[in-house]
Amino acid sequence: MAYQSLRLEYLQIPPVSRAYTTACVLTTAAVQLELITPFQLYFNPELIFKHFQASPLDTSTSSWKTCFPISLVGS
Repeated sequence: MAYQSLRLEYLQIPPVSRAYTTACVLTTAAVQLELITPFQLYFNPELIFKHFQASPLDTSTSSWKTCFPISLVGS
């Protein structure tokens, strides 16, 4: 009986949110079962070095500085 109520609640979630939630749960499960590592999710050397998509390396630091030019550490 609890399975049916959980299923009904899951089906009431909007499709985009449901897909995102499912992807998050599956990714978390894969990491916990050690099928993949968090490093594999973050760093893809083939895309960076062979396809020259170096922007993910730069955007993690530069976007914060351009959007919020406030120094959070005392100068």
